[in-house]
Amino acid sequence: MKEFSFNTFFGYENILMEKPEIVLFGAMLLPIGLIMVVSIIGWVFRKLKFNMYIIQAILYTLLFTFFFGTVTMLILFFITDKNGVKLAWCWSAIFLGMFCFSIINTNTISKMFTDWSKIIKN
Repeated sequence: MKEFSFNTFFGYENILMEKPEIVLFGAMLLPIGLIMVVSIIGWVFRKLKFNMYIIQAILYTLLFTFFFGTVTMLILFFITDKNGVKLAWCWSAIFLGMFCFSIINTNTISKMFTDWSKIIKN
């Protein structure tokens, strides 16, 4: 059995070390693609009258990860040694942090967006 190492990202070491730009593009495109998929799943759940708390939390996670994670990844890409494995671990830490934040604050964030939409309409 292999032991865990932070020098690999789930077995993807060579391609990430050779082309760290893959991680940068993945950090930008993965949240956008998943937002579309989760939005469709959320639409189905809404039609079936299921609880939307987790779907909303995932959507907020992907939204915040896209905005804040992209900026962070760009900064890290240009100021570090451009190690793709380290960038992938940083992005996954950002994603998990945003997920925890979104799970805790989903109701507050939803209320904020509702209040903003009322202000914009007036």
